[in-house]
Amino acid sequence: MKFLSLLLALVVTSRCRAQSPKGEPTYCRDIAPLVQANCVTCHRPGEVAPFSLLTYNDVRKHGKTIAAVIKARIMPPWKAVPGYGEFVGARRLTDEQVSLIQEWFKAGMPEGDQKDLPASPTFVSGWQLGNPDIVLTMPEPYGMPAEGNDIHRNFVLPLQLPEGKYIRAIEYRPSNRRVVHHAVLAMDTTHSSRERDEADPGPGFTQVLLPGRMLPGNMSIWTPGWNPVPLPEGLSLPWPKGADLVLQLHFHLSGKPESEQSRIGIFLTDHPPSKSSVDVLLEDRRIDIPPGEKAYRSRDSEVLPVAVDVFGLFPHMHWLGKEVKVIARMPGGKKRTLLWINDWDFKWQMYYQYSKPVRLPAGTELIMECVHDNSIDNLNNPSLTPQRVRWGIQTFDEMSDVVVQMIPVNQTDVPRLQAYRQSQKDSEAP
Repeated sequence: MKFLSLLLALVVTSRCRAQSPKGEPTYCRDIAPLVQANCVTCHRPGEVAPFSLLTYNDVRKHGKTIAAVIKARIMPPWKAVPGYGEFVGARRLTDEQVSLIQEWFKAGMPEGDQKDLPASPTFVSGWQLGNPDIVLTMPEPYGMPAEGNDIHRNFVLPLQLPEGKYIRAIEYRPSNRRVVHHAVLAMDTTHSSRERDEADPGPGFTQVLLPGRMLPGNMSIWTPGWNPVPLPEGLSLPWPKGADLVLQLHFHLSGKPESEQSRIGIFLTDHPPSKSSVDVLLEDRRIDIPPGEKAYRSRDSEVLPVAVDVFGLFPHMHWLGKEVKVIARMPGGKKRTLLWINDWDFKWQMYYQYSKPVRLPAGTELIMECVHDNSIDNLNNPSLTPQRVRWGIQTFDEMSDVVVQMIPVNQTDVPRLQAYRQSQKDSEAP
C-alpha cells in the first residue's frame, strides 16, 4: 500500500512538472528553442560534443551540468565579449536567457506542452555546404602514439582547378575529432612543402610554423564547433597552376594510439575576385613570463598606410593566455575595440568573421593587447608548479598573435599595403 501511494505521488509530481504553472519556464516553450539555436550544432550524433541534446530526455539527463556550465559561461563556447564586433555564427546567450535556464532547472526541468515544441532541426549529413566540386583526401592515415607532446604535422595535397574556376569556400572534415585540436590551410607555390614531405618517411612532415601562405577568410581555419562560411562578397581565390594545398593539423594525443585521415571539400565559382585581401599579423615575440605572474602583458601594433575594410580576425595564444583585445586607434585619437576576449581558452580558438566589414581610415593604428596568467590559480597552466615561460612554438611555450584579414578600400592600394607589410616583416626579422 505504501508503495502504491509513493508511486501515485511520483506520477502526480511528474504530471505537475510536465504541465507546469503558467509563467514557469518549460522545455518545450522556452528551453528547446535555445538549445536548438546554440547547442545542437555540436551536441548531436557524429559531431564533436560528447553527448547529444536533441530531445527533452537528452537535455533533462544532463540538466545539472547544463545549468552549471551555462551559468559559468563555459558553454556555449563563444568567447567574444558582446558589444565589441558583430560576428557571423555568434553563439552567446543573453543574461536573461541564462537566468531562464537556471529558473527552469530549479523548477525541476518541466517538459511542458508538446504543442509548444518547435519543429525538430534538420541537419545536412556530411558536407555542410552541399556537395563539393572537388574532394581532397589524405592519401593514407597518419598514426599517432598514445602519449607525448602535441604534434604539428603538415600534409601536402596537390590541387588543380578547372580552367575559369575559382575557390569560394573550403570545408574541412576530420575523421577523428578526439585528436584534431585545430587545422590551418595554406597555399605553397614553391614546392618546398612537397620536397619536405618526400624527404620524411611518414605521411606529411613535422613543422610548427605554417609552410606557405594562409588562405583568406574562414576557409583558412578549422576549430571544433565552427561551421564553414564562404568568402565575403567580391572575394574568391584563384589557384595558381602547380600550387599545393598544405593542411597543417595540430594533434592532442589521447592516451591511446590514434590515426587521422582528413578530407577537404573545395567549392568553386565562375566569378573571378573583384577584390583582393591582405593579412596583417600582430605578434609579440618578446614574451618572457616569470613564474607566479598573474597578469603578464604582451603587445604589438601596426599603422595602416591605406584605408581598409577588416572582415576577419584570428587570435592565437596558448595555455597561459587569459585576455586578448584588438583596438583600432584612428587618426585623431578615437579608439574602437574590434575584438575582446576576456576569458581565453586554448581549447576554443576561433576565427571571427564580421557580419559586416569594419572600415578603418588610412593612418589607423591596429593594437593587440594580451594578458597571460602564469600563476597556480590558472587551472589551464600546464605546470603544477609554475615555471618561467618564454615565446615559442610548442604549446608549453607561449604566443601572442592576431591575424587581421582586410580588403583595401581602393584596390589600387593592394600592392602598397603588401609592400608595407613585407617591409615590416623584414624589419622585425632577427
